[in-house]
Amino acid sequence: MRSIRWAAPLLLGLAACSPGRPEEQPRLITCVDEEAHGRATAAPAQNDLTVGPVTWPGLRSWAAADPDDFAGGQPGHYKVGIVVKAATTVTVSIAGPARLTYGQRAGYSPASSITFQACDDFDTVYFGGFHAPERTCVPVTVEERGEPPVRATVSFFAGPCAGSSG
Repeated sequence: MRSIRWAAPLLLGLAACSPGRPEEQPRLITCVDEEAHGRATAAPAQNDLTVGPVTWPGLRSWAAADPDDFAGGQPGHYKVGIVVKAATTVTVSIAGPARLTYGQRAGYSPASSITFQACDDFDTVYFGGFHAPERTCVPVTVEERGEPPVRATVSFFAGPCAGSSG
């Protein structure tokens, strides 16, 4: 198990991708050795975006940032840590025609939503990434079991967005 401090860019991002295909299925990411995850060890900071029980370190600063500073040589692949509160299960989805393409280790695959299940005894950071083909505003919905959905609009290098949270 790895201990992770908050830093940007860290390891997991969220963004829009091409329109969904009928074969896309929801994806479940759990606290098991087969999934790349670690222990979050720092409290959220001013530039972090928190939506319900999920935090993306440094994501608020991306609206005005240069995407080339975050792509690591792969334009369209932007990574930032996603931290889920201990013992929480949340589903992250994007509204409208955009879809998620999530990847860990080898490759990315389309998904209609991603459900993250945190470890029971610590806030869990998940490694991996989402693909964003261009500067864009992304409507994000985070749903925690038993709670009403929380919505936010996130700017991925697109400047201020209507209803923007970050």
